[in-house]
Amino acid sequence: MFSSRFILKSSLLSLKNRPQILYATFTGPKLLQDDVKTRQEKLEDERIQAEIANMVKKPRQNSLLEPYVKLMRLDKLAPFWLVYWPGAWGILGAASYLNTQPDLYMLALFGMGGLAMRTAGCIVNDIWDKNYDRKVERTKDRPLASSQIGVPAALGLLGLNLSVALSALLQLNLTTQVLGACCLFPVAIYPAAKRFTNWPQAVLGVTFSWGALMGWSAIVCSNLPQSANILSFLPAVFLYFGCVNWTLFYDTIYAFQDINFDKKLGLKSSAIAVQDKPVLWLLGFSGLCVSNLALFGWLTSQEPIYYISLGLATAHFAKQMAFVNFKSPESCAKQFRSNNTIGAIMTFGLMASLFIK
Repeated sequence: MFSSRFILKSSLLSLKNRPQILYATFTGPKLLQDDVKTRQEKLEDERIQAEIANMVKKPRQNSLLEPYVKLMRLDKLAPFWLVYWPGAWGILGAASYLNTQPDLYMLALFGMGGLAMRTAGCIVNDIWDKNYDRKVERTKDRPLASSQIGVPAALGLLGLNLSVALSALLQLNLTTQVLGACCLFPVAIYPAAKRFTNWPQAVLGVTFSWGALMGWSAIVCSNLPQSANILSFLPAVFLYFGCVNWTLFYDTIYAFQDINFDKKLGLKSSAIAVQDKPVLWLLGFSGLCVSNLALFGWLTSQEPIYYISLGLATAHFAKQMAFVNFKSPESCAKQFRSNNTIGAIMTFGLMASLFIK
């Protein structure tokens, strides 16, 4: 009796569940197929995303010349212009002083020589610092630090750039040639300066600003009697010290990018020296720069447009001090590069003053 009732109950349940069983029987393979398809699509999406991520992270293959371009910093020309502006100011200021037209050939020649000396300085710096550069995030991929280029090849490239600079120098008068030869000393010692002084940026200022003296000398010493040359250099002296303070301003901002690495490695910089009151120091550097450029303008009989340009440059100094974030390498790099705006503004003021006269 019990067995019959159990069989009957099982049969009724079987009949009750038959639609679900039949549905599962006919739809199960389709659901399974859809599930497999969804998984395959998901895996494909994940694979594509992984490939994109690897393309972002993995550096692209360098061309044969790319490490040499990077060693000479030809992929980053903003610092070249910072080297060029003082020489251009010296040439244009001297033309105003003598009341002559700007020498465009001389401006181009200084551009070629300045680029060659800038790249030579970068090569010397990287040879000195290749072991330190490997330990700094911003510089670890430099060609010498990453062993893409050996020191012998770097020395050969250094000789080539110095030859180009020498060929430009030989086009100038004797006084300017002597000044150019004297510039080799600060160029050579600057990379080591961070090892023995808290103010390597001052050494860089002496080096980067040298073009102001040479640009002035290239024009003035070719047009005035020898006896008048010494006194005629007074405006260039003010221009030179103005450019030195300008370099201290922008390169101190630049040095804040690596301040933590420099401390760990035991290296020195003006950023470390002024870290407690950086804005106050930058205010001093920019103030000395502007005052020296104002004296230079007065001694070279500049037109009002020059002083208007100087006012705009002063506003740009203030903008940098207001917006720079010393804890952000990106912010420091951005404000550093923006100093080319000051260079362009002052060049415009000097050029416009010449055409107004």
